[in-house]
Amino acid sequence: MGRRRSIGFVAAVISLTVVAAAFGAGPWPGLAVNLTAPDGTVRYAAKAVGSSTNVTAVRVSTGRVLHRARVAGVFGIPAVTLNGTAGGLSVDGRRLILAPPPNYDATPSAETRFVVLSTATLRPVRTIVLRGDFGFDALSPDARTLYLIQHRSTADASYAVRAFDLRTGKLLPRTIVDKSEADQTMRGFPVARATSADGTWVYTLYRRDNETPFVHALNTRGRYAVCVDLPRMVADEWIWSAALDLTDGGAHLVARLATDANAFVIDTQTLRVVG
Repeated sequence: MGRRRSIGFVAAVISLTVVAAAFGAGPWPGLAVNLTAPDGTVRYAAKAVGSSTNVTAVRVSTGRVLHRARVAGVFGIPAVTLNGTAGGLSVDGRRLILAPPPNYDATPSAETRFVVLSTATLRPVRTIVLRGDFGFDALSPDARTLYLIQHRSTADASYAVRAFDLRTGKLLPRTIVDKSEADQTMRGFPVARATSADGTWVYTLYRRDNETPFVHALNTRGRYAVCVDLPRMVADEWIWSAALDLTDGGAHLVARLATDANAFVIDTQTLRVVG
């Protein structure tokens, strides 16, 4: 299968997911198959069986099961992009977040549950119950702040980024927005992600209908975000195959859209497009 045909196939598959999400509760990427720790040594998986979920931690090099547990309720490893990029693991590797399956019903869910596991045992250390429809977004390096996507409407792909304090067990009242934006309503679908080495910054590339793509730069320590609009429209067949990479020791964020000729470069200090 040629590269262009492969890109078209991926775009078609993801487009079906987008259509489903658009008629559901928002840009919720759903669940990932599994999640590998940043150092590549351990792979986590969660599979729902009936009304419970089997969670495993496996040594990648040998395939040996390190831990196994069963969690009450139906959960999975959260995806953070529509191409299945997995999230949910803290930078220090001590905490793993399990998320519920996506909601594609006509109305948003009235309640959402998340489970926080200790990776040392895979036993729950906290169950989070929220009123409303939420999806996983990110986790701060100290595993204190859980960032969530709140789906407010089924009419379009609009949402809000919220912060949940894992120490106090409280959902913070304010939304995490770019205060320089006149319209603080978020819209779009996540197609690529990159995270700084220390987990402070989480960068997500979003595709928007009939508008230029943008990068949502979330500071997970400071609980604030900046939106960086890319300077021109990108054809859908390129945006679905996009990748985000941090280069020059994290000084630059490169959005690669299938070919180097379609790349954008963002200065991570100023959060401006420089190339």
